[in-house]
Amino acid sequence: MSDTDSGEGKFELKVNRNTSPEEAARLALKQEQKARKYYEECAKIMQNPGAKKMFEFLAEEERKHEALIQKEIDENFLTEM
Repeated sequence: MSDTDSGEGKFELKVNRNTSPEEAARLALKQEQKARKYYEECAKIMQNPGAKKMFEFLAEEERKHEALIQKEIDENFLTEM
């Protein structure tokens, strides 16, 4: 995995004063998903059992963050059509 992989591994903060709360939450969710995928990829390639376990743990933590952010989006920004 390299930094040149179409920006996949990079953290890019694209918020400013004009960013809506919904957009900021969706961007946060996207960053959590990128981080999880990064940790999962690291866990796959690690041969050291301790490092593998650490990256698996970190990926699981990102899953929890994703769920929390998604819950907030669902409760605060989804509207019926």
